[in-house]
Amino acid sequence: MTTRLSEEQRQALERQPAGPVYVVDEATRSSYVLLSAAAYQRVRALLEEDPFDVREMVPLIEQVTSKEGWDDPEMSP
Repeated sequence: MTTRLSEEQRQALERQPAGPVYVVDEATRSSYVLLSAAAYQRVRALLEEDPFDVREMVPLIEQVTSKEGWDDPEMSP
């Protein structure tokens, strides 16, 4: 669904080209954020409801810490 910006919203985006611009729906008092499609694409993965399991990061964490020498016995207390 594509909705057209109001003149007020367009001017607000021009004043803050890097965004975001915060808007309020007068009828519901709900707050929203306007940002460029490019900015949205950069943060989209953070907003999607794909479940994230931190355990999926363990192999990557082990790889990085090993590469940085954290598995060195001298690093142990």
